[in-house]
Amino acid sequence: MNCRQLTHLLLLLLTLLGISTTIQAKEIWRNVARIVAVGDLHGDYEQYLKVLHDNKLIDSNLDWQGGKTHLVQLGDIADRGPDSLKIMRHLKKLQKQAKKARGVVHTLIGNHELMNVKADLRYVHPGEYQILITHKSDKLRADYLSRVFDYLLSENPTLLETKDTKMRELRNRFPLGYVEHRYLWAPKGEVFEWIRKGNSTIKINNALFVHGGISPHKELLSLKEINRRIRRALSSGIKPSTDWLALDDGPLWYRGFAFNSKEVELEPLKRMLAFYEADYIVVAHTPTKGAIMSRFGGLVIQVDVGVAEHYGKKRANLVIEGAERFAMHRGHIIRLPKDQRELLEYLETASGYDPVPSPLIQTIEKLKSKQSQEDSELTRLQR
Repeated sequence: MNCRQLTHLLLLLLTLLGISTTIQAKEIWRNVARIVAVGDLHGDYEQYLKVLHDNKLIDSNLDWQGGKTHLVQLGDIADRGPDSLKIMRHLKKLQKQAKKARGVVHTLIGNHELMNVKADLRYVHPGEYQILITHKSDKLRADYLSRVFDYLLSENPTLLETKDTKMRELRNRFPLGYVEHRYLWAPKGEVFEWIRKGNSTIKINNALFVHGGISPHKELLSLKEINRRIRRALSSGIKPSTDWLALDDGPLWYRGFAFNSKEVELEPLKRMLAFYEADYIVVAHTPTKGAIMSRFGGLVIQVDVGVAEHYGKKRANLVIEGAERFAMHRGHIIRLPKDQRELLEYLETASGYDPVPSPLIQTIEKLKSKQSQEDSELTRLQR
């Protein structure tokens, strides 16, 4: 029995109750003056706070001071870093404080949130377990491992001969804090209940926000239906997802906006945006080289810049004020470029705020080379 199967066994041993899926979170917001959008945080609490301070959303006591601003966190708080729970609990506090100030904190569901609910724990940072250790952890783990061994023994009675070896193997596989972690992410658990109150896809003013993307090559569904079905996939607990919306082409996983060519993606993208009466879509999930980037003439904005330590602490986020779109790059506001010529200037400006060497240098050099070739070709044709 592999690690994931044993994790499933734990959740079954918790005797989980059925969950109602009648939550109705608001999907569409209008007349919002200021939006701050940040991508994957992956357990980096320090970088998360820096982004909030950059945008003056919190004060020195870490309380909300963003007024009517809408903060959109586009999912993947979990995994790869040690402080997912700390970020989630702070966001939960900010949601209440922002509401009193007539602001909103949106926390979208990402693929790593779904993975944790489904007991796919490949990317859980050891620190996530360690922070949950208490004086009860030894007993909790011992009880769990005893039940696991009994289950394995029922399938293979010869294991009794190597019980000590097998128990050592199980202790290595399931560290202290592991059982507590699964309680948090199981239905009725603190983290699970908070996550499922959020949406996977929302629309604010004329922009869509989603973790991965809405595939323009699949059936287009209402935002309400997308969110209902993603929430249903979450609420099924450890059962494997069968709905395509929770799989590779769904909003938590889609990468076509980051990787597909204009020939493949542009026209379907335009039709998709028209269906939702949106001008553009904001996505995370696929890290850029370290700056907020746009594709397809600004129809797609990519906001996963690799904020977390795991990706090099490349701090930036999107700011939308009315019809204007900006990057907040390490505390400096920069207008997003409208064309290829402005892109080079934008990246050079952003790189100037980065620690040396900027992760954007290689991208800048490629752009310069491409523009030089295009200028040379234009000069040749004009002779």
